[in-house]
Amino acid sequence: MHSLNTIFYGPPGTGKTYLTSQRAIQIIENLTDTELEKECTPGQRGHLKARFNEYQQQGKIALLTFHPSFAYEDFVEGIKPFKNEKNDLYYDVEDGIFKQICFNASYALYLAQQQRALDSLSSNSDQSDKAVPIRPFDALYFEFIDYLKRMMQEGSEEITFETKQGKAVNLVDINQHNTLAFQSTRSSKPSPVSKKNLSKLYRAFPSVGTIQHLSEDIGSVVGRGNTSVMWAAFNRLKAFEATRYRTYNSMLNNHRLSGNQVSQVQYQQMKRAIQQLDYSSLSPSDFQQAGNFVLIIDEINRGNPVSIFGELISLIEEDKRAGIEEALQTVLPYSREPFQIPPNLYIIGTMNTADQSVDTLDLAFRRRFTFQAIRPQPSMLTPAISVSVSKNDSERSKKLPQAAEPKVSYKKQKIHLDKLLQVLNDRLLWLKGEDYQFGHAYFLPILKASAPLVELRKAIYQQIIPLLEEYFFDDWDKRISVIGLSFVEEISGANLLYEEISPFIEAKKRYRWRELGDSEFVEAIQQIYQHD
Repeated sequence: MHSLNTIFYGPPGTGKTYLTSQRAIQIIENLTDTELEKECTPGQRGHLKARFNEYQQQGKIALLTFHPSFAYEDFVEGIKPFKNEKNDLYYDVEDGIFKQICFNASYALYLAQQQRALDSLSSNSDQSDKAVPIRPFDALYFEFIDYLKRMMQEGSEEITFETKQGKAVNLVDINQHNTLAFQSTRSSKPSPVSKKNLSKLYRAFPSVGTIQHLSEDIGSVVGRGNTSVMWAAFNRLKAFEATRYRTYNSMLNNHRLSGNQVSQVQYQQMKRAIQQLDYSSLSPSDFQQAGNFVLIIDEINRGNPVSIFGELISLIEEDKRAGIEEALQTVLPYSREPFQIPPNLYIIGTMNTADQSVDTLDLAFRRRFTFQAIRPQPSMLTPAISVSVSKNDSERSKKLPQAAEPKVSYKKQKIHLDKLLQVLNDRLLWLKGEDYQFGHAYFLPILKASAPLVELRKAIYQQIIPLLEEYFFDDWDKRISVIGLSFVEEISGANLLYEEISPFIEAKKRYRWRELGDSEFVEAIQQIYQHD
């Protein structure tokens, strides 16, 4: 079983970000390590990425990157500027990505619990289950009203309800108090159906079939009114309740985290439902039905996690999650809403240990996470690659006329990337430490490249050498100790003025990087791991 809070740490290029996507899918799909290995073969990477993207769209996975300017207001909640339809500026509290995915996870548990209650009522089970709560009518009605409003806004056709006698009545309006107004073809005056009356019918009749006589049964519950229209509205409400998990909530699954925002009515309804949720009454089947959710924080040490998480540092602990015996709850500072972190939310972070521009993580923050070291794996860089290099001098061949086709003979050379990476890292381990090694990800594209020599050049000159410059600032002796003399050339300093007052009385050795020809480059690479 995986920890709820995990940080993958290690040197650059070890595939930490890619591993987070694997772990996220493993958590959501409840895969064992053996099952995950079968799913993550090289040929399945595209399929794995497609599943990851799908879970992102469903709101089950959220991905973000910490950076120095990232703040609590971006992560949890904060006051942000907005403009209304008249282009007037106003300020309101906006939920951050962490708060949103917490709502996603909590609301999934709420839906699972409510579905269990609905299934229990539908099956007319005689078994008493005190853990199954009575469905809150307010939550259902808000969903129903918002569903109807969406139909009115998005559809051009009339919304027709059917009475018990099979006659059609049209929904013509929903006022600010969420009262429905119906009109038939035979009547010019609308018939209202209020939330209060539907609430009475909902509590009095477990199903529409229990209503035998409209005037007597409905009239005795709500009093005066158009009982035929009330029955039509109640019938539609119960039908919506039975199918709401396949209609309305399919829209809720794609709310803010996927970029498709739900309406404010939906979002406020979610909050009300979550606040009513009793986590201690959830059953194992509820957790299985709701599933797990994953928040991935890339470069978690590049921000200030203590400031970003704020008071939620304590709440993310496994034994402080909602529903646990030692659960904690806080009141958020901007919205003044009570807030808990659900037990089905996993947090995965990545940390580049070679990043010298950031401080180490705060000890109080580290205690809330388990750390998993991700080290370079030279074994992933097998087998050896074959490259073709010219037997002729590369500089001389460049000087040939372009119109002529030089007759150049080539020979095959073998380069062992696994040995290359191992030797480079052995030298870095001695000179700098294991947190400053090179990851295998820098060399993986070479194995699949149609022109491996070109890709190897890119890896050395655009990734490895810049890292050496970062690790050993202006220390050419250590740079050369890692990669060898073949990649550098000495600067003579012959044009310096040597006078008695000059600071350059004694010339020091200076170097710069060399751009090697193909033959020289291959030989220089081979010399790194064939030095003995």
